[in-house]
Amino acid sequence: MASVIALSVVISVGLLTGSALGLMIIGTALTGSSIGIHVFMSNRIRITSKELAEAEAKLLKEASSSRILSGIRTLRANDSLSADARLAAAARMATEYPAAIVFNLRDAHGVLAPSNWNYDGQLSHIRDQFEPVNGEDPGAIAARQGSTIILSNTDTRTEGLPSWAENAGFSQGIVVPISRGIDTIGVVYVFSKSAELPSLEEIEQLELIVSFSSHSALESGRESTSGQSQPFRIVEKPVTSSSTDSPTATRPIRMDGFALNPESERMDMDGMLISLSPTEFLLMHALASSPDKPISPEALMNRCWSKDSRPAENAVDVAIFRLRKKLNKTSLGKG
Repeated sequence: MASVIALSVVISVGLLTGSALGLMIIGTALTGSSIGIHVFMSNRIRITSKELAEAEAKLLKEASSSRILSGIRTLRANDSLSADARLAAAARMATEYPAAIVFNLRDAHGVLAPSNWNYDGQLSHIRDQFEPVNGEDPGAIAARQGSTIILSNTDTRTEGLPSWAENAGFSQGIVVPISRGIDTIGVVYVFSKSAELPSLEEIEQLELIVSFSSHSALESGRESTSGQSQPFRIVEKPVTSSSTDSPTATRPIRMDGFALNPESERMDMDGMLISLSPTEFLLMHALASSPDKPISPEALMNRCWSKDSRPAENAVDVAIFRLRKKLNKTSLGKG
């Protein structure tokens, strides 16, 4: 628009004065002005776009914080709901997913059983959907790994949904293990019917709610599970015999101030006994077997998981993170 106006002015001046020199001077000045206006407007548009993006990010962050706070209030509510029912409601609230289901460990460590769910639709068919702790259901895998798993029926790179969730019309989900101290005692699922995979923010929000629920239960002495529930202590599927590393997995390791006992799956660190999940024990054993030699993630994957039940690619990083967190909590006397 500015260029058109400048051109009109130049032509008008040229016609009135008949001076080519004057025409060139005015044309140059107006062209420079139009370029300056264009640059200014472009910068202004870019700045405005950046400000809008920052405002949108701030609003999203505030909305996320608001959902987390609402979830925490739900967890701390002094009402007649059980702790599992509050956790299901808080998980759904924090992620804005339409459904959340809590499973806890029951029947002498044998299965994960549905405890409570929060959903506006019909989910009563899951009452008898037990997940064997040594099975291949996502909840059992998450409990054994001690880490979050993304579920999807639209992306082959992830774990699929349980059949009961798929039959209910869900297409995406997240399952997070529930811990009390250093014991895993259940899992919480959230599901959606979206075409998009769960986002990192949604995963972090769910993990935050589950973590807060666990700490609240420890501080208050409440137990979110029934009297039948027991700490998660199972034997994982063994590493295949073809693995060259499998014989070393049963060998005790003893060092100064440190020991690993394969029979009890416990670690002795400076006289303190620490219970480990099967995956954590295998991971610790693999690292302790080569204290001065770096081990590749692929080698750790082969040592800690059987070939027919491989987890996500970042499972080793997640397992190491959770193991460090557990050891840090234990060393501080909090675990």
